[in-house]
Amino acid sequence: MLIQRKEFLKPLDDPAFRNLWIGHLAFELRKTRVQNERLSMHTARERIIHFIETEGDDGVVILTESKKDWAAGLGLTHEALYRALSRMQRSRQLVVNGARLQLTLSDAHS
Repeated sequence: MLIQRKEFLKPLDDPAFRNLWIGHLAFELRKTRVQNERLSMHTARERIIHFIETEGDDGVVILTESKKDWAAGLGLTHEALYRALSRMQRSRQLVVNGARLQLTLSDAHS
């Protein structure tokens, strides 16, 4: 479907719509920047911690997708994700309860 430029720009004349649109674009830009930062990290552990810290609340995140889909979003195989989660649980850095993940160390980066 092709939208003419004039028709696309017309709603931007409304200040309320324009502000919503700008807010949406800013949100998407921030989300993309955080995702790119996460994907540049070298280890699965770093990506997991980064995700929980940026997407969660006070060291806790509730996954809204399967762990297999989450692994893909982290740029990991699901096997690598499961191994990293297991290591983090054994070292008491992370508590996994279903879809709820909680960092347990105040300095999870150590």
